[in-house]
Amino acid sequence: MTKIDLGVFMPIANNGWIISKNAPQYRPTWELNRDIALYAEEIGFDSLFSMVKWKGFGGQTQHWDHSLESLTLMTGLAAVTDRVRIIASVQPLILNPVVAAKMTATIDQISNGRFGINFVTGQYFDEYAQMGVLPEGYANTRYDYAREWTEAIKLLWTQDRVSYQGEHYQITDCTSSPKPVQEGGVPIVCAGMSERGMEFTARHGDRCFITGRDLEDLKDVSKRAKRVAESLGTTVKTDTVLVLVIEDTDEKAQRVMEDYRAGVDVEAWRNIFSIYAKDVEGASSQTVLERAKRDVFFAFLPIAGSPATVAAILADLAKEGDLDGLMFTFPDYLRGLKRFDSEVKPEMQRLGIQFSSTTHEEEVA
Repeated sequence: MTKIDLGVFMPIANNGWIISKNAPQYRPTWELNRDIALYAEEIGFDSLFSMVKWKGFGGQTQHWDHSLESLTLMTGLAAVTDRVRIIASVQPLILNPVVAAKMTATIDQISNGRFGINFVTGQYFDEYAQMGVLPEGYANTRYDYAREWTEAIKLLWTQDRVSYQGEHYQITDCTSSPKPVQEGGVPIVCAGMSERGMEFTARHGDRCFITGRDLEDLKDVSKRAKRVAESLGTTVKTDTVLVLVIEDTDEKAQRVMEDYRAGVDVEAWRNIFSIYAKDVEGASSQTVLERAKRDVFFAFLPIAGSPATVAAILADLAKEGDLDGLMFTFPDYLRGLKRFDSEVKPEMQRLGIQFSSTTHEEEVA
């Protein structure tokens, strides 16, 4: 049996990850995210994950021009859920590690030890520039900032008094109490596609957040991340996000996909292309640029088909990609989650996939 975590990549910004006038159009609201979180927990999902977004891509759909703030949203979700892991995104340029240490310890207490952070070094440099906090040459030094930030916050999570003198962060005789509920601090997730990103995650993080040009490339990236960690004497878990389009038949799913593609928001895609083109060294940037030439699905790979087809693809990906977690987005989240639970999940179990939240009694039944 292959064991896998299930997660939901929450709709913290409008319209999700399909940049099309023909896809469902919605604004991010507390009510929507709360309802998704409660239902995901009810049906056995393991984690809720939210990105951070300060500037959208415009276009006819105003893609991601409307967004909630990650830490405060996930604090609310921590208070209304009981079991699922809560993962919020933070950026070192915006949040001082001393402030972050206090905030994360507070949220970990609210969640009773279920909180984690996704560390974002940032590729949307315009987001930082608009705030006046973009350092000169940051594209080349962002992992230096990230290393110092993580070193500092880990000290604050575990030591009574901290002094830290880095090039970018300086802390003098600083205290931070209470500590996180989780011993040693909260888990850290990092998006690592480049060799340097994977090395950073292996040294400083717990889980590596990845994608790929296609499903075969995604499998290779997952295995490569684990090889990098092994070469450094550490271990890392890998997670990916997929857009699930579940319909009654494969033919209907393909018609829906064609309709989404026919409604592509060209202006928004052009804006995305111009943003990512500035980060020419980023491996994930190249992936997005390639996808922008041919698709409406931003950043994450789509899987479309009947429940049986979707289940077969996900089962193969979990087994052959050595992945530890699958996170999902949906055109319509609640509808998609219901179909996944009732039609896709049982078929994945038949194909030899075991879910982390499944109890022994459920397996026997």
